[in-house]
Amino acid sequence: LKKEALTKVQATIITIVIVIAVVGGIICYITFMAPAPTAPKPLPPKDKIVIGWVDAFTGIFGPGVATTSGWIMPLLVDEYNAKGGLYVPEYGRKLPIEVRTYDSRSDTETLIRLTEKAMAEDRVDLMFPPWGTSQNFAVVPLYEKYGYPLVAIHMGSDQVVHLIKRGEAKWVFPFLSQPFITGRVVADFLQWAGAKVIGIIYVNDLHGIEHAGAVYRELYLRGMVPVIYEAYPLAVTDLSPLIKRLKEANVDALFAASYPEDTILLIKQSMELDFNPRIWFSGPGTSFPALMIPTFGTEIIKGIMMYHGGMVAYKTPELKEYAEKVRARIGYYPPPHIYHAALQCLLEAVQRHGLDRAKIRDALATETFETIAGPAKFDLENCYLDFPGRGEIAQWQGGEMMEVVWPLESASSPWIPKPPWPKG
Repeated sequence: LKKEALTKVQATIITIVIVIAVVGGIICYITFMAPAPTAPKPLPPKDKIVIGWVDAFTGIFGPGVATTSGWIMPLLVDEYNAKGGLYVPEYGRKLPIEVRTYDSRSDTETLIRLTEKAMAEDRVDLMFPPWGTSQNFAVVPLYEKYGYPLVAIHMGSDQVVHLIKRGEAKWVFPFLSQPFITGRVVADFLQWAGAKVIGIIYVNDLHGIEHAGAVYRELYLRGMVPVIYEAYPLAVTDLSPLIKRLKEANVDALFAASYPEDTILLIKQSMELDFNPRIWFSGPGTSFPALMIPTFGTEIIKGIMMYHGGMVAYKTPELKEYAEKVRARIGYYPPPHIYHAALQCLLEAVQRHGLDRAKIRDALATETFETIAGPAKFDLENCYLDFPGRGEIAQWQGGEMMEVVWPLESASSPWIPKPPWPKG
């Protein structure tokens, strides 16, 4: 019995010794042999945030840039810099924003080359988008390749929509209504307004081709087939033959997917030829007060409408204040498209998640941001920025800003048929 008890004691002692040895070995390994935990990589010194902006500051797209982005981006940056800059969480402080501009001269090859330079060589922190559908479309592959969020405030393309929905454009965030939305919206309006004879003309550029095509398809499906559906060249200098055909066909509803310079030409030559449809839509340029008012005044353009969505009527205190800031800066009120809100989402994503562009992209895809237009979120199903009371169609009604007329629940004023051109 004593030997058996002794054996149990010995076994217990041996077990304790083994445990102590194992624990001691582990402690020794951790203390003397295990690799030390890797220290966090120090952040590189940084005294500013650099945003690259490659755009058509000169050339055929220059008027579009000058009357929109030319003041939108600087005003946005000035607002943040006046408050000390943009807060960057990983640095724990605000950093001023510097914008580095590159002029594409309205040339697509130059646009692509300079965009790649900004991203690959200059390694800017973020990018501001170019003006125009075709220009945005041209640089989508670079934004995907180098991983930069493209908050496309001046783009409408169903080709890009298809890329987004197939998961091939993960870095693109459209602001405006895309053609598949615009086609339905314009057809809804024309049906509601009782359009009888519809004519569609368009600039032979990606914007014109896609938007005119979307409107035509939607009307065709409803049995409202346009009597004229015709393109004209970019940089056209004479639209009178086309206008004469529209007039001879007794068109009472015009949809012109135009760009700024041809929008102006279309209005001037329609006045000369006394072509005055009851319903008039024209494209980019139509909604830019800094372009339309000094060119025509407010009476000539009365009744003319603009599609493209993302619209407000500047009725809230925040929007009124913003509109007055714009007027004080450039002498005219802003367009109805609240581009500012989309760019705010980009910068607010930085303030939440820092300069890690993948985190910024994920935030833009999933999160809601407080903006000048209210809570805003990129709707990647419909491929636009959604916010409360979002308007789709705006109209000049004699004031210095356009009124939202469609959809009816978002309207700031009822639609009016286009009046005759002023005499004299």
